[in-house]
Amino acid sequence: MNIKKILAGVDLEKDSERVLAYASFFADVFSASLSLLYVIDYLVTPPAYLTPYIEKEKEDAMEKFAALRGKMTKAGFKAESEVVVGRLRESFETAAKKRSADMLVLGFMTHALRRSSSEKLIKGLQAQVLVVKGEKADRASIGSVKIGKVLCPVDFSETSRNALNAARELADAFSAKLNVIYVFPDYLIRKMRVMEDRDRAAKTLRERAENRLDGFLRGFSLKEAGRVEEGEPGSEIVSFAEREDVDLIVMGARGLGFIQGMLIGSVTDAVLKSSPCPVFVVH
Repeated sequence: MNIKKILAGVDLEKDSERVLAYASFFADVFSASLSLLYVIDYLVTPPAYLTPYIEKEKEDAMEKFAALRGKMTKAGFKAESEVVVGRLRESFETAAKKRSADMLVLGFMTHALRRSSSEKLIKGLQAQVLVVKGEKADRASIGSVKIGKVLCPVDFSETSRNALNAARELADAFSAKLNVIYVFPDYLIRKMRVMEDRDRAAKTLRERAENRLDGFLRGFSLKEAGRVEEGEPGSEIVSFAEREDVDLIVMGARGLGFIQGMLIGSVTDAVLKSSPCPVFVVH
């Protein structure tokens, strides 16, 4: 996997250290350079009278950066940092292009009625993104991250094929166990009135799904066999990650529709909002 330049977005608040914990871990494993970015977000060019306040905010941000870099240096890691003023997405795009970044690391927040800044970046930036979230990440500190179990949900699309390739390479790099699952929806079965029809349909669907998954995995040279689950894809992926104590989920940003596959964008959104561990999103 070509990860040589990592760009990590930090908010310089409580989530910053866990973002840096994972960013520095990936940088160490892949011998990649690490850059830190904090954006003072303005939708429009701020008026001149705000310049002193912006400069003060930039100074405060650089002081916080210095403290974070001190913790990283103590743990044996190093990084450059930058504070910029401008629109969030455009600032990240500019910074990623300037550094030729091949991976982004972001924290995650969500709002009930609108997309958060992190959701906009994940959707808008066409890059590999490590989304740092969940209980696993809450316990992380710089120098303490370990990834022993990787989960990759697939839907047989080209996007999930790319995700599985990435998951396999990441698992190899971390010497981690790789779990692969396919979730088929049970809503069609639930609509059937006769229980015998439900049981027969469920058995047939599972057999077909298992055969298709075996065929899909053939050629990936995986040591572990895949698993078939049934239910609502987003919740089943999260439940599996919780049951199996997964450390990292790797999945495509979007897949096919309900007729041909299951990992559509809404499923990725659902996993991002509820995952107990960080999620590596492959575009």
